[in-house]
Amino acid sequence: MINELKNYFKTWWTIILRPIYFYTILKEENWKEKALSFLIITSWILALLAAIVAFVIQYIPIGSTLVSGVSGFKLIIVLPVLIALAAVFFAITFLILGGVFCFGFFIVFSLLAIALHYICLGFKGSGSMNGIIQSLFYSTAPLLLGAVIFFLMILVKYSNLDFAVFRSGYNFIYFLIVLYMYGLWAIAAKKNYGLPKWKAFLAATVPAVLLLIFAVLFDKIALCKIEPWIS
Repeated sequence: MINELKNYFKTWWTIILRPIYFYTILKEENWKEKALSFLIITSWILALLAAIVAFVIQYIPIGSTLVSGVSGFKLIIVLPVLIALAAVFFAITFLILGGVFCFGFFIVFSLLAIALHYICLGFKGSGSMNGIIQSLFYSTAPLLLGAVIFFLMILVKYSNLDFAVFRSGYNFIYFLIVLYMYGLWAIAAKKNYGLPKWKAFLAATVPAVLLLIFAVLFDKIALCKIEPWIS
């Protein structure tokens, strides 16, 4: 496990800091191997961070009310039970979020890869579906930057950060992640399909625009519903 994480973060740093170099030296292999493992590890890391935030924002306040007014020997008796319950709820939350993130990212990036594949073929490129799925699974690396959003949630809960500021921060970070992935997809399209640079960037525009449309819809429909949960 330790070696897996070391290899993961080594690959992650290369993708983030030297994306052109990474995709240049990337050899095509079955997407079900290292590329899928990279996506899964990314998902579980985000799930862990999200579970910690849920624990800090929801479980700790609930637990504090349970021990309110309890002190001395009674607290010593109750504390192990509370710790055990907290560990169980944390584990359940972590496992549920991990499954949701893995499934969600797998579906989303698979569909984006399929869309990008046919767009590149439409631009007279020549490449394999396997290669572009592999490349897009590696493009999940910028998603870890979403950890900043989790940090902002804690600030809203405990530092009186205005929700409007959180909302602006969320949308800005989301835009930066999509922008970075857009660049990765353009590099992947150029490498996998032999397209000229301008065609590669044009092809990558479609999946990027789809994610931005989703962001607008999510902001209008769902983001406001998070406010009672983190405030």
